[in-house]
Amino acid sequence: MTVTLLTVLIPGVAWADPPRALPASYAAADGKWQPAFDYDGDGCYPTPAIGPDGTIAPGLNNSGALNGNCRDASDLDNTNSYSRSKCNNGWCAYLYDLYFEKDQAIPGWDCCGHRHDIEHVVIWVQNDQAQYVSTSAHGNYSTYPRNQVAWEGTHAKIVYHKDGLSTHCFRIASQTEPPENHYGAWQYPDLVSWDNYPAGIRDRLVNADYGSASLAIKDSAFASNLAKAKPAGIPFDPNA
Repeated sequence: MTVTLLTVLIPGVAWADPPRALPASYAAADGKWQPAFDYDGDGCYPTPAIGPDGTIAPGLNNSGALNGNCRDASDLDNTNSYSRSKCNNGWCAYLYDLYFEKDQAIPGWDCCGHRHDIEHVVIWVQNDQAQYVSTSAHGNYSTYPRNQVAWEGTHAKIVYHKDGLSTHCFRIASQTEPPENHYGAWQYPDLVSWDNYPAGIRDRLVNADYGSASLAIKDSAFASNLAKAKPAGIPFDPNA
């Protein structure tokens, strides 16, 4: 009730539709380990961060309902995930970025969130088996061994959720929770691998300004994100 009243009381503002999604185009291994995603009801669905014509997602003001103007069933049919991988010393890290139009902590006029959110998952693979999964939250990562992770085949089940009184982040799904999205099924946003972008689009994507949100796949962030997410004790070198 509180969320509904706050949404009604706040004057409406115009917002732009998300860009059209890039066509799926990915390396086989990136697709094999792509997480199976769901999105709790008190947050947004992911949308494209960039369109095929180079249009950058404008994002949304962090106001109104927590999921206001960013959780339409149509969003599930028009979305992307972006991946990049690195392998050395017997290990491979597969990193996935998802873009969200806003990240809001409080319904109404929000003090603590921001326009644009980008969250990350890293799948750590050894001998063609996922051994660890790392999920992003507020600039850091939590890392879990495979036996603590729920799976759909080779795909770790990951949920975008609101972290208590804070903003949104990724978490691993419980073993039994059902997906909450409109389709009631785990989602696989159209995936684009690092070397599979249309001409000129990747450069435009990684140089776009998403405010306080940041792509982990870009050159200036990739190694540092892998270093933060890396499971303790494995010989993988994020900087190699």
